Amino acid sequence: MLKQSTLEMKKTVDNFKNQKHIAVAGVSRTKGKWGNALMKELDKVEITTYPVNPHADEIDGKKCYNDLKSLPAEVKSLIISTKPEATLQLVKDAIDAGIERVWLQKGVGKGSATDEAIEYCKENNLDYVYGLCPMMEFGSGMHKFHYWMRRNLGSMPKEMKMA
Repeated sequence: MLKQSTLEMKKTVDNFKNQKHIAVAGVSRTKGKWGNALMKELDKVEITTYPVNPHADEIDGKKCYNDLKSLPAEVKSLIISTKPEATLQLVKDAIDAGIERVWLQKGVGKGSATDEAIEYCKENNLDYVYGLCPMMEFGSGMHKFHYWMRRNLGSMPKEMKMA
């Protein structure tokens, strides 16, 4: 993965945590999927979430946006929770839609991040986070414990170990 500085990554994570409107690309019409669980965690901490899925009009009782350009203007943050092959196009679409920061979700396996998507973020001055699960920042309980375990015993992106 392409690296960014510790301060850049921490600043972007902090900016995400200060947002009140966050879009989530990769939510599913199938209940119980990761993107849907993330939306619920964000809702618990009073963040208004905007599901993005080109194949749904509504997810979990919320209006679903078919593309990023359809999002309300106040949405400047996007969490991408899709297969890696969809990430680069979503990053390009995010820039076109006026999104200021993206979080390339880290999950089991590689997650959403790709070198190409990260390089595109860098080339276009789009703030980004990768290598971290947003649930560890926004969630509670086991997610906070998982964060502690990863930070102290496991693998964290080099940029966040010192933060």
